[in-house]
Amino acid sequence: MNLYVLPGHGIYGGIKVGFQFASILATMGVRIAVATPGGLAPTWFESAMAVVDRDSSIAQLTDQDVAVFSLPHDYALLKRTPARLVFHCQGTDPLIGPIVDDPDVVMLACWPQAAAYMRARGREPIDVGLHVSDVFHYGGTPKKPACVAYMPRRGSDLAEACRRHVPSLTFVPIENQHERDAARIMKECTYFLATSEGEWFGLPALEAMAAGAVVVSVRVPTGPHYLDHGRNGMVAAADALPSALASISADAQALLRHRVLLGGMATASRYTLGHQRSLVEAAMGRGLREALSWS
Repeated sequence: MNLYVLPGHGIYGGIKVGFQFASILATMGVRIAVATPGGLAPTWFESAMAVVDRDSSIAQLTDQDVAVFSLPHDYALLKRTPARLVFHCQGTDPLIGPIVDDPDVVMLACWPQAAAYMRARGREPIDVGLHVSDVFHYGGTPKKPACVAYMPRRGSDLAEACRRHVPSLTFVPIENQHERDAARIMKECTYFLATSEGEWFGLPALEAMAAGAVVVSVRVPTGPHYLDHGRNGMVAAADALPSALASISADAQALLRHRVLLGGMATASRYTLGHQRSLVEAAMGRGLREALSWS
């Protein structure tokens, strides 16, 4: 049996990415369940995955089972079980160092920067990609030209600084909402403000690109693999973010806005369900099939 172990079911990109990957595997005939505390399923995005209780399921793992995980903090716990381990790497937090250095753990990478990090440490990962839910992809919804979407949970002080600096813009929070509602807001807004400093990979900014919003973001460690300043987003240091938003929203920057918007949508177009499914199918022939349990 394959068990994708997650730390919770709350509104975090890593939770959604884990469920999405497990779902793709399930459609390919892999017997897999997702383990969360209390066996609770997320209610903020659509999923038909089987969900089981995390603690009891981990306690029952055998040497015939495979435990897939993405949170570095789960490594020590799962390493004490007899199960084979598969690390689904979404970003390169320094805490993943011991995991990458463990030759018994199979490495999966869903992002180019993660793959490059592993190769630099002598490991060859299996590329399984990731995708943006179909509901986010822009279909021509009329935009509100002075509207900024943002997520106050991470960086609310920075968002407030941007609001004070550019009072001509209307700020619309996305908080504790189903992804269909988040997608609707992103599709209506011209801008998306990404304020989470130090985040190795932020799925919302990629979703905003897919929704046709101009992303204005703090600097992220993933660099141009994710956000490339002036091409698919506007990137600035946290203290310069208000000025960056003011600049890109100015009437004189209409051409740059259009270029960045198209660049963002082009980037997001490479992260569809169909594209990830193709990557996972190819990965089956490059070691993923052998890494999984088929019993």
